[in-house]
Amino acid sequence: MTHNTDTIPTKIQQDAKLGVIPDGWTTPKISEVFQFINTTSFSRNQLNYDGDNELFYIHYGDIHATYKKPLLDFEIENNIPRLNSDVELPSSIQYLKDGDVIIADASEDYEGVGEAIEMKNLNGKKVISGLHTFALRDLKNKTVPGFRTYIFKNPNVKKALKTIATGSKVYGISKSNVQKFNIVLPPLPEQQKIAQILSTWDVAINKQEILIAQKQEQKRGLMQQLLTGKKRLSGFTDEWEEVRLGDISKSFSGGTPSSQNKDFYNGNIHWIKSGELNQVRICNTEDYITELGLNNSSAKIVEPNTLLVAMYGATAGVCAITEIRGAINQAVLAIIPSKKNDNEFLFQKLRMIMPSIVHAMTQGGQPNLSGGIIKKVKINIPELKEQQKIAEVLTAADNEITALQQQLQQLKTQKQGLMQQLLTGNVRLNIN
Repeated sequence: MTHNTDTIPTKIQQDAKLGVIPDGWTTPKISEVFQFINTTSFSRNQLNYDGDNELFYIHYGDIHATYKKPLLDFEIENNIPRLNSDVELPSSIQYLKDGDVIIADASEDYEGVGEAIEMKNLNGKKVISGLHTFALRDLKNKTVPGFRTYIFKNPNVKKALKTIATGSKVYGISKSNVQKFNIVLPPLPEQQKIAQILSTWDVAINKQEILIAQKQEQKRGLMQQLLTGKKRLSGFTDEWEEVRLGDISKSFSGGTPSSQNKDFYNGNIHWIKSGELNQVRICNTEDYITELGLNNSSAKIVEPNTLLVAMYGATAGVCAITEIRGAINQAVLAIIPSKKNDNEFLFQKLRMIMPSIVHAMTQGGQPNLSGGIIKKVKINIPELKEQQKIAEVLTAADNEITALQQQLQQLKTQKQGLMQQLLTGNVRLNIN
């Protein structure tokens, strides 16, 4: 995707907080552009995702963690909480409209300060802005729909917003400070053009996400058919055998070098913790340990193609295969199948059954697995050649999904680069 642009413009202003301001752009205060509308404060236990109440509620936590796109499109996003039907609403309530912007006024880190989303395609739905948010409405026609959220994604504006945040563990911005805060605005035609271009990338990103979800659903269907024997591949008719995982593999977990000794860390041995298993196929790690750390702890080395399972915490039951040599800690179980069984087949099998095992082990808190529990897991398996053929089919599906995810990341990276250039005016658009 390409768009016509002019050369880098001549800059005529230098703002102490907002950097270089392009010719024709302005820096008004937020209060000169937007009106603040009323918000409400309800807790999570007053919300639901499947009730009959048609009153939607935008929580600041979802702005940080759930809504990843600049525009909250109600025709696309399904994960929007609703207020419980028994919640009593204040008389001062104001419902949101298309084009309204919601800003989170609190964040656990500086990066999240002033995170914003813009409402789109409400189509008559009743939506209110909630806890720890500011809701802004342009009543003076100084901005265009689709551009408003990008005002707060201008890197210079984001940087300046951090200077008005206060707090230690949680950073907050006050209404009075936000009202006086200066933003950067291109002329309306340029806003419109920028919004159109960035929307093009949003459409492409959304299509790619839908395609990935479809492929993932197809993969789940394949797993249910092939890994249970409901569907047999051509040429295989032998009965499957029920075995315990511990009878067809050996397993071990690791340990953690003492954090008190700095000589144990920042070495050249990949340090595979349970969080790394979210990669599915581990090709890198965030941290490393040294030979000294390995030798002075119960950390264990795993070789490439070892099957790994997270034992407890938020990642319990997550399965991965490591493509690198590294050391594991006590929260990770390594599984090495016997020569009569295929590692990739067991990997796919465990990915399918682990969620139900974890669910059965959860007793009102975080699940807690163990090597003993995993060894006792019963599975039905075919003979080796059929395992290998099944693994080939499922691995091919995984590879296709991975390629699509890489393309998605490329689109997101391209859009991020465009935002950096267009929102600062480093590149100006040809407005004709």
